[in-house]
Amino acid sequence: VPQDGFLFDSTVAANVRYGRPDVSDHDIRLAFTELGLLDWVEGLPEGLDTRVGERGESLSVGERQLVAVARAYVADPDLLVLDEATSAVDPATEVRLQRALDSLTRGRTTLAIAHRLSTAEAADEVIVVDAGRVVQRGPHRDLVGVPGVYAGLHASWMSQTRSG
Repeated sequence: VPQDGFLFDSTVAANVRYGRPDVSDHDIRLAFTELGLLDWVEGLPEGLDTRVGERGESLSVGERQLVAVARAYVADPDLLVLDEATSAVDPATEVRLQRALDSLTRGRTTLAIAHRLSTAEAADEVIVVDAGRVVQRGPHRDLVGVPGVYAGLHASWMSQTRSG
């Protein structure tokens, strides 16, 4: 799931199907349900049949990400790569997207590239890269407790969140 999920000039359902062409509308609806996104997709003008326009122009950046997450969900990959999947969305959409990502990543190997610490907090292991080098690694709960790049980023993020 890339930072800016690419959508084709077609319907929501057709865009999800690019992950697995043989998937039925029922299974697409089930995917949105399991991701906690059925209310969102049913709120679109034509539901799954809503046309998204060229590059998904009729949807917000966050909504395009929701479709990209559903596409990845139905594709059911063994290895999932999330490349800044939550970086370009507003805080309200981030919460919804993070919940969907929690469902998507459960039980599968996931490499999440993220600057937002809300994404890193959920990881089994965080690898901190600074100036192209791995400078720390471990679970979030351990990294916040030791002086270093991650603890500094976390403290800064927490102060911004509180003052927010």
